[in-house]
Amino acid sequence: MTNSTQREKAGRFLALHHGPPILVLPNAWDAVPANLFEQEGFQAVATTSGGIAASLRYPDGERMTLCENLEVVRRIAQAVDIPVSAGIEAGCGRRPEEEAQAARAV
Repeated sequence: MTNSTQREKAGRFLALHHGPPILVLPNAWDAVPANLFEQEGFQAVATTSGGIAASLRYPDGERMTLCENLEVVRRIAQAVDIPVSAGIEAGCGRRPEEEAQAARAV
């Protein structure tokens, strides 16, 4: 792992969208599968909010907190040197101020 900066990872992720080859994003629910996907040669990984929820013993569908979701996403992102596309299940507020707060947290 080279500990790429967020900006470097974002640039690599953008470039992957302009393949070939087709961009394949395996879904990780914690750091272990994310690391395995990287070791197997995937160029990026996505998180699965439903998988993260299940790993935390929640049903899918806005049951875990935004903080819980973001903590797992943070661990995944720190475990790999490839770009991570994060699926966020919770945190979408009912008012614009709540939405903005969630966006800043992400």
